[in-house]
Amino acid sequence: MPEETRDSRRASTRVSTAVVLALLALVPAAWCSGARAQVTFEPVHPEFVSTVCGDRVVSLTWSAAVEESLAARVARVKALYPGQPVPDSLKFGGYRVWRAESRDTSRMMLMREFLRADSVSWTFRGGDRQFTDPDSLCEIRLVWTRVGYDSQFVRMRVPLDVPGPYNGMGYFYAVTYLDSMGTQRSAKLDCYTELPVHSVAPQNKSIERVWVVPNPYHGDAPWDLSEGRRIQFVNLPAQCTVSIYTVAGDLVREIPHPDPTYFNYGNYGGALSWNLKNQDGEVVAPGVYVFMVEGPDGESYKGHFVIIY
Repeated sequence: MPEETRDSRRASTRVSTAVVLALLALVPAAWCSGARAQVTFEPVHPEFVSTVCGDRVVSLTWSAAVEESLAARVARVKALYPGQPVPDSLKFGGYRVWRAESRDTSRMMLMREFLRADSVSWTFRGGDRQFTDPDSLCEIRLVWTRVGYDSQFVRMRVPLDVPGPYNGMGYFYAVTYLDSMGTQRSAKLDCYTELPVHSVAPQNKSIERVWVVPNPYHGDAPWDLSEGRRIQFVNLPAQCTVSIYTVAGDLVREIPHPDPTYFNYGNYGGALSWNLKNQDGEVVAPGVYVFMVEGPDGESYKGHFVIIY
């Protein structure tokens, strides 16, 4: 075969291949070999609206923006590729709420699962979503119960006996979302309380009922996991000053309540934390210490506590 003919056929083949590839690029992925629609979207995740602390209770509220965003994406895919199945990864399935006593998300405990397709676990009504610790703690179990004139197993919400939240102890919370197949689609760090959340003891009108916890203080206790070494003065009035002294009468630290350097999601209650450091920022020595609480009207109360390292 002449050399020119072979070269012309090769050129013709290259042109034909290029045309086919160009045409295939114009065909939607859903039309190719029955493949599912492939549409790229930006990641979404829940976002906290508010965090409210009370007496041994913490309430977390987040918006339904993830549900609305996924619903809009499902509608878009259906419009682009009519009759094609929508990927399960685009369908909203529910939420998981997590809690830990440290910043390590790998140590977080699953506190509650809300599944959209399960009317027993899905308890939300209206717009924002809310979880209250410990009131919302539960799991779904089959419970043998009487129904009419008969008895049968019924799926019910059963309260969970999980310790906490304890007043003064810092906790970290996270909310993740699931797709319709139960696969977790957002990371804990996407919706996470970056600062520890404390349930707080209520304010006390009587300044004579203030005490220190823990007392005695022992170093490296579980209490310190979230924020390091510290004690708390509880049952404080709305405004006062706490002064800490050695038994010899030397001033160690003076702290106003509420403390402007302390953050607790807007609620300080009747508790005040001390990081066991003196006015110069140095960790105090172990021993017995005296504290004095003074109110705005001149009333005062004196007590003592012990530090053991």
